[in-house]
Amino acid sequence: MFIEPMYALPIPNLQKKPKAKPFILEPGLYSAEEKIDGIRIITEISDNSETLFVNKGVTAWSRYGNLRPHPKHIEEQLAKLPNCIIDGELCAPGKRSYGTMDLDNTEDLVYYVFDIIRLLNIDETQNMWITRQEHLQSILSDLDGPVQLLPTTEVNTWNEIYALRDTVWARDGEGLILKRINSLYTPGKRPKNTWIKIKQLGCDPFTVIGFEASRGLKNNRGPYAMTKVRDREGIITQVKTKNDAQCRLFEERGKTIPHPDIGRILMCEYQERTPDGEYRHIRWDRWEDE
Repeated sequence: MFIEPMYALPIPNLQKKPKAKPFILEPGLYSAEEKIDGIRIITEISDNSETLFVNKGVTAWSRYGNLRPHPKHIEEQLAKLPNCIIDGELCAPGKRSYGTMDLDNTEDLVYYVFDIIRLLNIDETQNMWITRQEHLQSILSDLDGPVQLLPTTEVNTWNEIYALRDTVWARDGEGLILKRINSLYTPGKRPKNTWIKIKQLGCDPFTVIGFEASRGLKNNRGPYAMTKVRDREGIITQVKTKNDAQCRLFEERGKTIPHPDIGRILMCEYQERTPDGEYRHIRWDRWEDE
């Protein structure tokens, strides 16, 4: 069965949000792992005692609940596990997430497992992270190659975290996830001070060239839900408008023709650029003139 994965919160940026509650690193309570840049996959391994599978079966879902089968070489390894539901990241080592979609990389793909949600008939979500890690080690110890337990490192100081982070960034990795060792697994949630992500972001100026209306049925943010922008190289993309208040301000200012915000410079953060020049995980930062 599909279970929505647990998510990490970004570390608070006190320069941009001075009133935000700072993250306090408590020695002895956090472990760090690399934030793998791939495709988040929830995997269920089960046999005919619980499902319609004749033999051992492996079913995989993306973080959004869409079926996303594993490559054959990974599925063969996963089928050796006892009945369980695990959480992990499918990736192409040495490449970013777009490399995972490259068919040429199929045989090189690796599934890094970092959490367990269910083992046999036991709900693991109410066990502490450190206990879940012990259970993962016990079932993954005989596997090798394309299915691996993601390594973790105990961290007690910011200097230790910075050293790990810089090592990951030096080889073009995405960043770190700090995990509280006594944390529970809460599907679909981002609990505070439980899983914390540290990522490297770019920030560049973009020229506003237009807007796009909301397509949401449950949450319609109106005609200015997305802001269309162009970078200095002429690449056009769009970023989610900052908030509902900014959407309303755009709509009010739109009574003047041409729209007075067309041509303004908007600073946007993004995780990285793909080989074709597109921006990944782009988000609104601030107006350059404010």
